[in-house]
Amino acid sequence: MIALACIGEPISWLELELFAIGRDDQRIASHVAACPACRHCLDEIRGDLVALPPLVVPQTPVARARAWWSRLVPAIALAAAAVIALVLWRDRAPEAVREDVVVVKGVGEVVLGVVRERGGVIREDVHSFGAGDRWKVVVTCPPSAAASVEVSVTEVGATASDHPLMPARIACGNRIVLPGAFTLTGTRANRVCAHVTSAGGDSGTACVTIAPE
Repeated sequence: MIALACIGEPISWLELELFAIGRDDQRIASHVAACPACRHCLDEIRGDLVALPPLVVPQTPVARARAWWSRLVPAIALAAAAVIALVLWRDRAPEAVREDVVVVKGVGEVVLGVVRERGGVIREDVHSFGAGDRWKVVVTCPPSAAASVEVSVTEVGATASDHPLMPARIACGNRIVLPGAFTLTGTRANRVCAHVTSAGGDSGTACVTIAPE
């Protein structure tokens, strides 16, 4: 097979994957139209029969209610509500530590999530696997930050981890989809972890557990 060379600066695989699932980017569109190498990579991504669509987080009823409240309530009422909220916050019990959340200096709070594709049905609210399931990893972190993310998968009881996805450098945002997908096999639970590193070298790890059905 003859290797194709890019006509200029290659488009990253992550950018091509986001473009393939719907991101409007005229720079990438113009580049792949003229570059056989990057167009070939884009065709390979689009040829993935079970590629997951972009994830859309709907506005919650709470968020809609808050927007309505802010338009109608005078500023003095909002200030009173803030005082009440502060008192309630002080009185509530401490929240349990979440293993899917880590705070990394230079990045901020990072939340790890997974998406399961089974027979064409995509779910974000499950942590159990069966034969043939495909998994994507998503990361949420402050939009002003950037981070390097390396994913590891460790079966409970194993002494070594698998690394099914290539390490990725991402610009943070809401539920950023890491490129690539993987499957899980066996009869034991698996720990899926994202090791997050900032530009300054600080790091932390968030994990989720996916159990067999």
